Amino acid sequence: MTAILRLIREIALKNWGLKLTSILLAFALWLMVRGGQGERVFTVPLTFSIPRDMEIVNDRPSLVEITAQGTLPSLSGTQPDLIYNIDLLAAEEGESTVALTPAGVRISSGSGLRVVRVSPARVTLVLERVISKDVPIRIPVNGKPAQSSEIYEMTFQPEIVSITGPRSSVNSIQEVSTDPVPVAGKDRTFDARVNFNIPNDDIHTSPVGPVSVSVELGPKRELHTIRVPVTVTGEDAYAASPSSITVSVLVPVTFKEELTAKDFQARVTVPDPELAKDQASVKPAVEMTIEPVYGMTITGFKPEEVLLQRKARKK
Repeated sequence: MTAILRLIREIALKNWGLKLTSILLAFALWLMVRGGQGERVFTVPLTFSIPRDMEIVNDRPSLVEITAQGTLPSLSGTQPDLIYNIDLLAAEEGESTVALTPAGVRISSGSGLRVVRVSPARVTLVLERVISKDVPIRIPVNGKPAQSSEIYEMTFQPEIVSITGPRSSVNSIQEVSTDPVPVAGKDRTFDARVNFNIPNDDIHTSPVGPVSVSVELGPKRELHTIRVPVTVTGEDAYAASPSSITVSVLVPVTFKEELTAKDFQARVTVPDPELAKDQASVKPAVEMTIEPVYGMTITGFKPEEVLLQRKARKK
């Protein structure tokens, strides 16, 4: 037992100064690790404060990287609640380049962290004023009706929509389309509801939709042309030139009778302000004199105007 104690004493006392120094160095290193300084990179959201009547229209980052310094315990925990906010409340319409500095980071005072760098160092932002305007609605169709049918008419409500968004986006839009109305294989009138289809997410509509659509279907039609004489009413002193016009009519294929000029009338009236003149151009009023069948429609006539000429006076 005495020999063992003597051996332990010799080991403990041999080079005792060097051993004490090693212990002190280890303790100092432990203190540095426990309470020393370090750096850590955090990825944080990038937010913007802008005027209510403005929008940012260019691509911009949604995240930034910040480098923070602090004690090692404060850096090794979970990520603190950090946000970088760019204040553009006083900005004007147009392009702005904003420097990203540590002062822009929202960080709690008790976090023990100090922000030293932000990446990227700057961002370029384009602000545009928000405007509104009214545009017509367009209703596309998908597919074709049944072979024996065709679309006679499509009516919808509303017919106009108000769009709101950044100035350049709104000014580039002349009409707003909806999702297509499916008509494939249909052979009778039906109603549908479709939503607006606007690729630009910055554009808002009022109303927001949907649009109510009524699609009128009927038998297939053929285009007929009939030569119809022009009648001058209200003034015998004038004659029309040409004396007849060509009327175009869509006629359902199920209508088997033959249309003639007697089934139509084309009338022109001498306008009062022109009575003192020898001639005047007038648009005829064209209509059917028979009860039209469903789907029979006058689509137009040529020429669209005739020349009223005063007849030569008899001597």
